[in-house]
Amino acid sequence: MKSTLFPVLTALALSSAAHAGSDYSAKAIPTAAAPSCLWTWFAGGSAGYLSGDWDEDIYTMHVGAELTCAGSNASHAVYLEVGYTEKQDNLNYGYQYQSINAIAAPMLEIDYEVDIVPITLNYKYEQTLTDSLNWYIGAGAGIALYDAEADSSYYGHASKDDTVFYAHIFAGITYNITPAFEVFSGVRYVFMDDPGFFDDSDLEDDLNPDGDLHIELGGRYNF
Repeated sequence: MKSTLFPVLTALALSSAAHAGSDYSAKAIPTAAAPSCLWTWFAGGSAGYLSGDWDEDIYTMHVGAELTCAGSNASHAVYLEVGYTEKQDNLNYGYQYQSINAIAAPMLEIDYEVDIVPITLNYKYEQTLTDSLNWYIGAGAGIALYDAEADSSYYGHASKDDTVFYAHIFAGITYNITPAFEVFSGVRYVFMDDPGFFDDSDLEDDLNPDGDLHIELGGRYNF
């Protein structure tokens, strides 16, 4: 009798343990899967040159977010950017000879200073070329704060503050020095409305970067 009872009790104990283990496994909380796409913040800036009628340096700063997805070699970014450029010069219009010393003197002399602050919301598409090298294209639109002052020998002092439409399209390459820091180089084509400060069309063109190429070199930190 004892020899029969022991195997029966052993079988019951093993069956209970197996049933308890299956119940515990059924109640276990599943581990959450990692998100396939992720937004990350970044900030950066650049120094550049507006090649064309404007013909001056320009500086920018930006902050935004970039969307990357697992298994993809491309990313999408949206960012806010603020720039600054200025131009100062002296212009002489026409010459006349003074009768006393026969020295040519300008008939009209203009000293001017113009400051432009572009503020744009940009979109950038970026794709991998190699492990560290990427190419990008994008576009942005917004406004430009235009501040101009001029002094002339004939008209005296004049000034104007205005807000005009500003936009650009751009392309370039980036190089990842570290996973967090990258440098980039690119070119932009600039669109800007005419603020209409000067009546002279040639001078107005010189004081507006519309149609100029913005060539830049910059850096960006990814948080």
